[in-house]
Amino acid sequence: MGLLTRLLLTSMAGLVALGGCTTDPEPVQNVLPDLEAVQAPPESGPVVSQPWDAVRIGTYDPADFARLFTDIGGYTVIDRDGTKLTLRKDGVGPRIVLDKMPASAPMARAADAKSWEPGCYWSLMMRAKNVPSIVADAEALGWLPKTPVAYLEFGPSKLNVVVLTHQKTGMQVQLYERLTTPLPDGYPDFDRIGIPFNIMQMASDRDATFAMFTQQLNFATFYHGEPYLSPEPELMPLGIPVALTTTVPYRASIVSPLDGMETGRFEMIEIMGQEAGLKGRDFTKSCTNDAVGLTEVIYDVPHTRPIFDRLESAGATVIPDKGLVLVAPDGARIRFDHAD
Repeated sequence: MGLLTRLLLTSMAGLVALGGCTTDPEPVQNVLPDLEAVQAPPESGPVVSQPWDAVRIGTYDPADFARLFTDIGGYTVIDRDGTKLTLRKDGVGPRIVLDKMPASAPMARAADAKSWEPGCYWSLMMRAKNVPSIVADAEALGWLPKTPVAYLEFGPSKLNVVVLTHQKTGMQVQLYERLTTPLPDGYPDFDRIGIPFNIMQMASDRDATFAMFTQQLNFATFYHGEPYLSPEPELMPLGIPVALTTTVPYRASIVSPLDGMETGRFEMIEIMGQEAGLKGRDFTKSCTNDAVGLTEVIYDVPHTRPIFDRLESAGATVIPDKGLVLVAPDGARIRFDHAD
């Protein structure tokens, strides 16, 4: 089984080498020495210490878009504010803010975007139950699977994984279903779709994005792997052609503000396929709030000035924009909203 398969299992189980055991093994910390050497000192702490509070999704029709979450996932509309709808699952977990955009607004990532085309957020990641039934019901709402449902095994663990793409906006939801093992402690139970726990972005340079998270935000490293090739052809939910999985390497990292967090993670993957001819578009500059799709992760913070000063001194790209926005090398945005 390939490393990316294990990473997909990791995101679902809360560990990198998921064996599906009742007692989870320690995550693998395969940090490259050059990056490890320049980590911010431990006493500085992370810029924030909580999971992200919301994600922003631009969409042409918020009420129609929301149906995947409300009709299938059991989410509730908790706020209607002008052109915005805000959803939440059972009063817990991050909010999903749906922002109505004009018909002329472009997609942050096109609906046919490939995983090796870098830029912006690639998917919002959730745990799920009875994934095949969700795929069937979601199709009628305009969400199509990127690949057939991938049945994966690792040790005693058996899982279904699929990526659904909303054809009108390019937004993607990545679903993980545990078929044989219970949900991790602290993750709320659900009927079909759970709360978001991770978010994935496609990087042209994984190390540069990883450095932003670990050196500027001082987030904890859950996993940082070297380039990997699958030893044999395999179906990957990310959509890498099966025939190329043995020749196209990829590298991935997972971080969170604090060690051991079951929600509020960030995952970055770089598909290293240029030598195999996997060239395409770059969506780095299209990840703005003028576009539809998943463009921002949002933290609610009491004050932004200390965060601004710290990020600026660390050399981060920050924008004052109704709060404070940190822009990743691949264009993905992290917003700090304030009460001051």
